[in-house]
Amino acid sequence: MNKIIAFLLASLLAGTAYAEQRLTDIQPGFPCAEIPQVEKRLGSKELAVQDTKGISKYTGTQGGAKVTVVYHCDKGQLAELEIIFMSTAKSNAYQMANELRIELAKYLGKPIHDGFNLTTSRTMMFGFLGADLDYLTSVVVWGSAKEDVMLLVRETEDKLWEIIISQGSSKMEYILNS
Repeated sequence: MNKIIAFLLASLLAGTAYAEQRLTDIQPGFPCAEIPQVEKRLGSKELAVQDTKGISKYTGTQGGAKVTVVYHCDKGQLAELEIIFMSTAKSNAYQMANELRIELAKYLGKPIHDGFNLTTSRTMMFGFLGADLDYLTSVVVWGSAKEDVMLLVRETEDKLWEIIISQGSSKMEYILNS
């Protein structure tokens, strides 16, 4: 049993190494024409060719976990990158997200907001100020600039759970709620 748990944890952490590679190799401003070669090198399969809105999608496995990688391009350059892990259970999603948070913090440093570890007093303060506590406790943010990394856990319409690592996405929802 311990060997199985160790294998699963090692597999998940190996997935984080790939996430870090994408976050370092493919940042906002990266030429979108080069993304297919990078994804091919990482062993991904193309799901959707860049459409008229500049979105392309890839699927692959990272550390044994299936992921979808979504690229948003604007004028030939990467505007936003999303690495999406899926889970069927909320507890598993938060466990995976917490492990990703720990590994990403080794690479990115201490987050400016860690919703997974909010103190009771801070949670009460946010609640008193009218913040969306469901959102604030499901997000980890490493900076408020658009190019900074964000980790988010959310439930989908079909009752699955997404763990999203994004870079280049707007932090407006976080800024308004903090």
